Amino acid sequence: MINFTNRTHYYISSTPTDMRKGREGLAQIIRETMQRNPLDYNEAFIFYSKDYRKVKILHYDLNGYVLYEKWFDEGKFLKPIFEQSRTCHQLSREVLILLLSTASQTKIAI
Repeated sequence: MINFTNRTHYYISSTPTDMRKGREGLAQIIRETMQRNPLDYNEAFIFYSKDYRKVKILHYDLNGYVLYEKWFDEGKFLKPIFEQSRTCHQLSREVLILLLSTASQTKIAI
């Protein structure tokens, strides 16, 4: 299970990401595209693949990066439909859990 503090803020990329990227590649996207600090302990960043079958979450813990990954064998990551045009969007923990669960719906408005 994802173990973040109550103060953790979640940010999702507004576009699919190349899942071959590791921690440094994702941190670069966070700095350059999302205009956030990947070393902020109170922030976690969510990335998803173009086919919505893979998800990565990058978080800086007390002494280094933690990279969570999920592959959907059945079903897919809920396709986010963004109501505003931004490079990243803030999510609640509840919405993140919903996105990571295999649900019968295919889209979610953010």
